[in-house]
Amino acid sequence: MANYEQYYQESIEALTQYIKENKSIPTEKVWNKIAFAKNLLTSQSLGYLSGIKFSDICKDIYKNYKKEKTL
Repeated sequence: MANYEQYYQESIEALTQYIKENKSIPTEKVWNKIAFAKNLLTSQSLGYLSGIKFSDICKDIYKNYKKEKTL
């Protein structure tokens, strides 16, 4: 049995890194390509496991990034 919590954390970290580097939110299609290439969870899986939509996850990460940047 795989450790899905670890996959989830790795995927969220990679998503956060993508948002910080590109200063933008990826579309689901773009993220899914990255996820397949790097063996991460897709947008659908992240949304399912977190209980919120992928776009909302991205918005939260982006907001937190902007907050950190201004501190």
